[in-house]
Order: sequence, then structure tokens, then C-alpha cells
Amino acid sequence: MKESKILKTISYILIPILVAIMLISFLSNYVQNNESIYTNEKEYFSTDRFVSRYFNTLSTFSSCLIYKNEDYPICYDGQIQISYLEESYVNFDTGIEDFYILVQYKDKAITNVELTAETNTIEKIKNFISQNENAKKSNVLAGNIQADSDVITNKGIKYFNYFEHTYYTVEQQEMFEDAEQPLQTIQASEAEYLLEEYDEETEELQKRQYVTSNIQDFNIYSSYKEQLKKNSDELLIRQFLSDYKEYGENIYLILPIGLTLLLVIALYLILSIGHTKGKEGIDLNDLDKIPYEFVGLIFLLGIGIMALCCAFMQEVAAISDNFNLFISMLFTLYLTGYITCAVIFDTTIKRLKAKTLIKNTFVYKCCKWIWRVVKKTMNNFKVVWNELTKSTGLVKKLLFVILGYIIIAVILIGIFQGFGLLLDVALAIFIFYKIAQRINNFTKMEAHLKGMYEGNNTAKLNQAEFTQEFQNSVKYINDISNGFENAIQEGIKSERLKTELITNVSHDIKTPLTSIINYVDLLKKEEIENEKAKEYIEVLENKSQRLKKLTEDLLEASKASSGNVKLNLEKINVAELVKQSTGEFEDKFKAKNLEIICNISEEEICIHADNRYMYRIIENIFSNVSKYSMENSRVYIDVLPKDKKVYIAVKNISKEVLNISEEELMQRFVRGDKSRTTEGSGLGISISKSLAELQKGKFSIKVDGDLFKVELIFDRV
Repeated sequence: MKESKILKTISYILIPILVAIMLISFLSNYVQNNESIYTNEKEYFSTDRFVSRYFNTLSTFSSCLIYKNEDYPICYDGQIQISYLEESYVNFDTGIEDFYILVQYKDKAITNVELTAETNTIEKIKNFISQNENAKKSNVLAGNIQADSDVITNKGIKYFNYFEHTYYTVEQQEMFEDAEQPLQTIQASEAEYLLEEYDEETEELQKRQYVTSNIQDFNIYSSYKEQLKKNSDELLIRQFLSDYKEYGENIYLILPIGLTLLLVIALYLILSIGHTKGKEGIDLNDLDKIPYEFVGLIFLLGIGIMALCCAFMQEVAAISDNFNLFISMLFTLYLTGYITCAVIFDTTIKRLKAKTLIKNTFVYKCCKWIWRVVKKTMNNFKVVWNELTKSTGLVKKLLFVILGYIIIAVILIGIFQGFGLLLDVALAIFIFYKIAQRINNFTKMEAHLKGMYEGNNTAKLNQAEFTQEFQNSVKYINDISNGFENAIQEGIKSERLKTELITNVSHDIKTPLTSIINYVDLLKKEEIENEKAKEYIEVLENKSQRLKKLTEDLLEASKASSGNVKLNLEKINVAELVKQSTGEFEDKFKAKNLEIICNISEEEICIHADNRYMYRIIENIFSNVSKYSMENSRVYIDVLPKDKKVYIAVKNISKEVLNISEEELMQRFVRGDKSRTTEGSGLGISISKSLAELQKGKFSIKVDGDLFKVELIFDRV
């Protein structure tokens, strides 16, 4: 369907028909419902429209008498100057037949009665007007209306203000010698004043007297027949009403149907324009390839021609009584305008679809050419700049730029003056952009270095995004980042190998160790009387159990650090768990005479965790407390909710001097007593930290002198 020429042709034919029908129906409906439009010729002469046009014509005559009577043919009746005003001088047509008028103001008069031997005096003109056969007389004498028409008599007073015309008279005085003397104004009254001013051409002082006329100053004699001219606007309207009345009556049906069809046709044309059968893409013709400004110029030229044609049609309508001729000319003008709009619409849609609307303009081509010239110039300047600044530092380059800008700015202002200032502003913006670009490069490098500092060594800087000054630095940073990443990967690999080694060794140790423990149990069951042998067996049992515990801790630490632990996360009451663990370690705490001070909230405090591994974390912490706390000291245990978090803290005083950092204590096999005389393996803290992190928690320790503090943070549920 989009490629069908027949459908497109039908669509283009239907559009002007639908638009014309809708316009005619709208205009017809508007005219029929307009109260100022009469229904028959007789009624027109009793409407306000007629009275308004009638008095407006009288006012036009009076203004022509006051302002323009020197240009008209004249004759004299004694001291009275009579002017003859033809219709060609001014448009005063009322649209009625045999309209004659005489306006008299002071010693002047004006009329549309041709001045002949029979009409060369005021009285003769009055007689001619009054003897107009079958005509109605209408006189306005010094503000009094004497008319055969009741509507003029009753409503004419509303239009008396039409006759207020302000003008001035000039009287020349003697030669005025001092041309620098200021103007002198003399206030005469509210209606007029005198103004003396010097006329440089005549070198004389002029006296102007301003006067405002009113209806009392005029005597107006007129007559007309209650019959419209054949070429009047009213008859054209009546003809329109009679010919297209049915369209106005059916407007409520025509408009929605017409608009719907127009919308459908417009959508179809928008989708189909540019598609031709047998051709791929948008089919552009020669018209579609000319600059779009010329298309717009053609459109404006068409509008101008249509405006001239409208003016010509108005003149034709004024002199012709052929209504059909007027309609045919209007139809021709309408079709011409539609064809012009259709061609412009077609080429615009094609250009939009082909994405050439902007590209195929004279302005775009000029801008593109200018940009190529500027770009080529800038590239040449860049080459020169790189050569000049290849071995120059950034600070020196910046100073060089500022100095160069000042010199160029002075030269541009000196050559182009005001336009040079605009060029300076544009150059300053360009320089600012270049400086901002380099600052942005520096910011990118700083952000990348910060990422490297925080452990992100996988990201790389793209050298193409950086200016020439930073190319070497970017290369060095990328090389360092690669080195760091390789080192980290090697460290991870080494750590993994160590973890695997520990796991394998632990498994290998576990089998013979189990045998040793079993044989020790068998020896204890034997009735050995040698006390020395019993003592040796006791030592073997203690050391084998310690070795067993160390092996188990090694396996657990290996699993926890590698994440090879199967978690059973559930909702547990951590406050209750801590209380239970405290009770289990009560005997060990009493053995060291430790005073336990608990600050555990009474409310239920729950977290998502594995109950078994959570107990293991708390057990490791309490085990360290029982081993390393100073005897006869206090231990503080806190379990408190805060800001959707649960804080678990254990604080105690170490019996040994803690001359070791928190980071070292977190490492495996590191213990607070460097003499290593206690039973600990140095794995408890490392295991607890790994297990806490596997359960989405945070584990940290703080050392302040002899004060040792462990803190756990979990999300509360």
C-alpha cells in the first residue's frame, strides 16, 4: 500500500475537497448564526450594521473636507469653497444605490455630486439630493437628525463621536532673527492652544492653532435608495447563504467525518511518501535535492502571489456583479495554494525520512565548509603547537597560552573592533574548553589511581581519551596497574596453594594422630605400675589432644577462608545465644576470677545466621577471653540494636602487654603472647572473622594499650 501511486493520487485529490467542504460548512454556519447578518434586503436597512456604515461614510466625508480638500476639484459659492470627492479618492462605499451627500463645515463644503452648471452652488446641490426619486432623505444639521428612516433617527446619535477631528491652522509672522530662541507655548483653552515655532526653511515664526471639530459644526445633507448595489458585500453574503446553506445546516456531521478522513489520509501519506515500487529506501527526486531554503523561498513567494491575487479578487468583486466569476477565481487560487503546500509537504517528509532535511540546506553546507576550514586550521595549529611545546612543562605551556591569547585578542580588536571582541570571547571559550579538557584528563587519572589504591587494578585507561601531554603518564599507570594485578593474582594463587597445602597436610596428619590417640587410650587401660610411665602417657594424651584441636582448627580455618562452608541461614535470637554462651563459660571465667558485666537488651534481637557457626564465633571470642584476660579484672559484653543493625562487643584487659597491631592479630597463627606459652593456636580470630564475613557480618578488633575489644555487626531482622 505504501508504494501505490493510485492511492497516493486519490489521497492528494481528496484532501482539498474535504478541506473545502469543511471550510464552506463552517463559514456557512457562522454566517447563518451571526446576528449582524440580515435575512433579506429590506431588513438590512433597519440594522445597526447599516447605521454604523452609513455614519462612518458621513464621517469619512467630513474628515476629507477638513484634511484633504486642497487636492479635489473645487468651485466657489460666494465665500464657500465646494470640493468634489470621487469614489476613486477614498473608499466610502455603503453598498447602496443612488447615495448622494453634501457636508458643509464653516466656509467649506464637500460632495459626491458632480460639479456642473446645474450643481455649482450649495442650494443647487441640496435640491439635487432632495429630488432623488424614491430615495430616503437623511440630514444632520448642527447635531440634529432629520431622517425618513426611523433607525437612523433613533440610533444615529451613538455615532456622533465619529465627527471629532483635531487639526491646526497656520499663520506666518515677520522674519525671526534669533533661531536659537526657545519655543513659546500659550495655553488658550481645553480644546485648542497656540504654538509658536521657528520654520528653518522659511526662516519665519509660525503660529499654529489646534482645533477639534464636533457634530454641531457640521451640516450634512444626504439621500439614498433602500436598494443594495449588485456588487455589494451584502449581496455576496446572501448569494453564499443561498448556494451553500445545506453545508452550514449539516456542519455537525460534516466536520467530524471530514476531520477523521483527513487524519487517516494524512497518516497514510506520511507513511507512504518517499516509497516507490521497485526501489529500496527513500526515492528522492531533483526537487528533494535542492537546498531547503529555496523551497521555503518558493513557499513565501507563493504566499506573496496569493496575497496579491486576493487583493485583485477584491477589486474584481467590487466592480463586477458576476458571483460565479468571483467563486471560480477563488477556487483557482485555492487549488494553486494547495498544490504549492502539497509539494512542500511531500519534499519535507521525504527529507525527514532520508535524514537530509538539515544536511540539504545551504546554511548546513556553509557551516560544514567553515568547520572543515577551521578544523584544518586547528590541526595545523596543533602540529605547530606540539612542536613548540614538546619539551615544555604544563605550567610553561599555560603561561604561553595566556600570553598568546592576549596578543591575539589585542590584534583582533584592533582589526575588527566590536566584532573582534566577539572573536575574543569565542577564542576564550575555546581555550577554556581545552584547559577544562586537560583538567578532566587529570581528574580521570586521579580517580584511576584512587581505584588502584582501593584495590581495583582491572580497569585500564584509554589512551585515545587523553591529550598528548598525558599519553606517557597513562601508559605508565596502565603498566603499573598490570603489575599490581599480576602481583595480586600471584598472591591469590599462592594463598590458595597454601590453603590447599594446609588442608592436605591436616588430612594427612589426622589419620596417624587418630591412631596415636587410640593407642594412648589403650595404654591408659593397662595396669602399669611404673609412675614415670603413667606420667609419660598423660603427657602424650595432652599433646595428642592439643594436636588434634590444632588440626581441626586448621581445617576449619581453611574452609572458612576459602568459603567452602555450607551455611544454614535462619532467624536466630543472638541475644539469647550470647547469654547461653556466657553461662557455658561461667566456670572458666570464675577460674580467672573475671567479673562479667553484661549489657544485653531484654527485647528479642534477631539476625540471619547459621546457629552453629555463630556459636563457634562467640565460643572463639570467649575462649580467648578466658585464656588471655588479666585475672581479677572485668569483662564487658554488649548486645545492642542500633539503626537496623545489631552490635555485639566484648571488651577485656589483657594480662600481657599488647605490643602488636590489629592487622597482625587478624592473621593466622598470630597470638597475643609472643612467648607462645599458652594453649592457643592463633587461629581463633582468623576463623571467627571468616565465618562472620560468610554470614554477611563484619568482624573487627581494636587494641588500646592493654584494652582488647572485639566487635561484631550484623543486619537486624
